[in-house]
Amino acid sequence: MVRRLALVSFLLLPLAACGHTTDAGKPADTAAAGTVTASTAPAEPSPESTSAPVTPTATAASDQLTGTQYAYLKAADTAKGTITFDLVEWFEGKAAANACKADGVEPAENDWCTGWYIRNNNKKLRTYPVAPGAKLRVVETTGTSLVAADLKEFRTRLLETGRVFVFTVAAGQITKADEIYTP
Repeated sequence: MVRRLALVSFLLLPLAACGHTTDAGKPADTAAAGTVTASTAPAEPSPESTSAPVTPTATAASDQLTGTQYAYLKAADTAKGTITFDLVEWFEGKAAANACKADGVEPAENDWCTGWYIRNNNKKLRTYPVAPGAKLRVVETTGTSLVAADLKEFRTRLLETGRVFVFTVAAGQITKADEIYTP
């Protein structure tokens, strides 16, 4: 019996290491809570803001995400109800300043590196289904409040702005997704 428990623990240990983590070593679902508020950093124009076709990487069992994640939207298939994204690390406050310092990035206007910071060291694309009834929200065009959106509007808005979105994954599906305002 003891051997079986030891074997189970040994087999589960690599699975525990597969989760997305922050610099502090915390799983991403415990980092940066409450970040769906207005930020004041410049949105950088990038290829992420185009609607060019993308080739997502198939999501392997060892690559399953859970909890809160941050990403750039790369594509959304309204017919299949899927979102393809590029995971990023999102930092706020002191963690943002520390991450910028570690990356050799200087603070800039709009709280870049002092209020928030985005690190994207891995361009791997993942595709996840959107759960039926998932709450999708985008920043309203006249302010910084969030408003409900369907998948088509969510895709259009995020591809236009190139902003990061925060989302929740449960049982292999996206159950909630919010655009994060960054000027």
